[in-house]
Amino acid sequence: MSEPRDAIDLFRRATGFEPYDYQRELVERDAPPDVIEVPTGAGKTFAALIPWLADPDAPRRLVYALPMRTLVEQTADVVRRALERLGEAIPVHVLMGGVETADWRRDPDRRMVLVGTIDMLLSRALNRGYGESRFAWPVSFGLLNNDCRWVFDEVQLMGPARTTSAQLAGLRRRLGVSAPCQTIWMSATVDHDALRTIDHEPGGDVVRLSAADRAGPLAGRLDAVKTVVRVDLADAARAQLGARIAEVAVDRHVPGTRTLVVVNRVDTAQAIHAALRRRRGAVGPDVVLIHSRYRPPDRAARLAEALADPGPEGTIVVATQVIEAGIDLSSATLLTETAPFSSMVQRLGRCNRAGEHAEATVVWLDRGTLAERDAAPYHPDDLDAAAEAFRGLVGESASPARLSGMRVAERRSPDAVLRRVDLLDLFDTAPDLSGADVDVSPFIRPDDERTVAVFFRAVDPDRVRFDDEPAPQRDELVTVPIDAVRRRARWRFDHVDGEWVRLREDERVPPGSTILLAAGEGGYDAERGWTGAKGDRPTVLDAPGAPAEALASDAGSVAGAWVTLEEHLAQTERAAEALASRLLPPDAGEAVRAAAALHDVGKAHPAFQAMLLGTLADLDERERRRAAGVWAKSATAGGRHVRPYFRHELASALALRDDADPLVRYLVAAHHGRVRMSIRPAPGEQLPDGAPPAARFALGVVDGDELPAVATPHGELAARELALDEMELGGGWSAMAADLLEDLGPFRLAYLEALVRIADWRASA
Repeated sequence: MSEPRDAIDLFRRATGFEPYDYQRELVERDAPPDVIEVPTGAGKTFAALIPWLADPDAPRRLVYALPMRTLVEQTADVVRRALERLGEAIPVHVLMGGVETADWRRDPDRRMVLVGTIDMLLSRALNRGYGESRFAWPVSFGLLNNDCRWVFDEVQLMGPARTTSAQLAGLRRRLGVSAPCQTIWMSATVDHDALRTIDHEPGGDVVRLSAADRAGPLAGRLDAVKTVVRVDLADAARAQLGARIAEVAVDRHVPGTRTLVVVNRVDTAQAIHAALRRRRGAVGPDVVLIHSRYRPPDRAARLAEALADPGPEGTIVVATQVIEAGIDLSSATLLTETAPFSSMVQRLGRCNRAGEHAEATVVWLDRGTLAERDAAPYHPDDLDAAAEAFRGLVGESASPARLSGMRVAERRSPDAVLRRVDLLDLFDTAPDLSGADVDVSPFIRPDDERTVAVFFRAVDPDRVRFDDEPAPQRDELVTVPIDAVRRRARWRFDHVDGEWVRLREDERVPPGSTILLAAGEGGYDAERGWTGAKGDRPTVLDAPGAPAEALASDAGSVAGAWVTLEEHLAQTERAAEALASRLLPPDAGEAVRAAAALHDVGKAHPAFQAMLLGTLADLDERERRRAAGVWAKSATAGGRHVRPYFRHELASALALRDDADPLVRYLVAAHHGRVRMSIRPAPGEQLPDGAPPAARFALGVVDGDELPAVATPHGELAARELALDEMELGGGWSAMAADLLEDLGPFRLAYLEALVRIADWRASA
């Protein structure tokens, strides 16, 4: 390992400032704390980044998990700029669904920063990655539960994910990992009792502002004047609420400054925005809308407009609670609906943020006591408690220093608790017999916040199936509530047959799904985001790329040249050796190396060779290739399996029954994410033509298939007959896999899987 670096010097060069006292404490510590509890605007992002950079023994991956999409790009930009100032060639990857431009999973031996939403990151850490190919789930699961320092920012906004993050931390300690995985929770308001779970007991190691911070450079922020005034909107009907709040915003807005209006629902924000645009006329303040339901390019454009310096007439920014955390935006005037007290503290952090205004105003929009339906997404009890606290602030300054001394109880709804048995169930990524997956959404979001990612294509709403649409790119995706797409033409990708299949109107859509919508049916506007209205026709974005990955997909077997199987096995073993030598102790590394050297012996199967050679139109060339050897890669695409769903890795694992130990066989079978805890046919799979009647079969392999001799880096593997008796219910394969899971634990076993898969990727690049 490298020598420790001068953390204080790193901090100065990365930020251009001296560290606050609490930041100095963090960079000088030997180990990170459990909790960083400091006010908004006090530099928590740097407080997490610089200590990690300075520590040569820190986990390789720094993972920023944020509750809202609007925070992700801004946090990633802050981190990138800091790394650029330091001249650090450390990649920063954003995880927000869709196809990524660079695959962070390919470099587990490299330091990197991952920034993403809690939905995207936690679903991957639970082996059910939203917006990710199901066949890549185990790789992300293995990497995100080993060799990581997780930073959960704005804990008060996390909901059930707060409990899940604590449980994962406890289960990693209980079940074991291959490389240390740490967790830090950060916020201005942390409910420490909420981090106490059945498997996690908080260590009580908390870093807060010091007396020197409160009296020093942070004093201007902590004592910033924010005078509270109350506007009574108890008589405002919901249909008129947007117009009434717009009227207050116009009356209170000061030309040349920024006014921020924060409300609790997207439809309310859109109504206020529409009313302000109608009132604006030819001149007046710029009006910007920000919420969670935008495509990434449009969200970035709206955020840039909101952050731009106000012109002579000023700017009015209308937002939902997405503005509460992470966005470095300040206003001279803030209007806010009542929200839970912890959220109100965050919202007030966006008014006179650095004390830049001698006077600033917080306009509390008091709607009185609300019924549960009107209080959504919050509980009426939490709103009443916050309102009672704010009554005592009317006419006074609600500065951070004043708010930090206030304690307001909030209702903590019972969260779904991730137990050990749940985690072990999630390790198996095969759908159940009905084709359904374990739903991880209760561990991530409350019921009323469960969403899907949608994208628009120019498709006929009457089509039932099609396979000619590329996989969605990240810039196409917009997150919307599940119910918002229930009565539309919608398609979900069938990973078995590789087609987009239209869903019935009454068909359940699992949270986190990626759904294709017909652009002609409308529903989206670049300025206002998702509206659901048919008259708002979205622009269809250019979406170059390959189709989504299906069960029978074998894109990795197409290379720029023909590669023999012996050569590919040797290349993969070398790649595995390089990874294992950096990341694993020798005993664990040996299994990874052995699996890499043998992982593709099943490609010698006649069905696979016929598929590769079938890419050659010239029959003479095809025969020359056939006579020249056994191939792992072809130079051209287009080959089709005579046996649908054929999986060469299953043939590999079956061939090694008498030649490799159970862990090596498991890693060989699992290296494409299709064959893991069980062996069974694909849904609808039929016995291949020409196979003996009543023979066992699964994924294109038939009991009694002949595998010819294969040259490997460790010598020749003799020709053999493949047997599928291990696939029987309660049979050898499932029992073997269950024993490995019990012995190694889910985090270590998945990490070894990931390294074999990555070695194959590197050899195939």
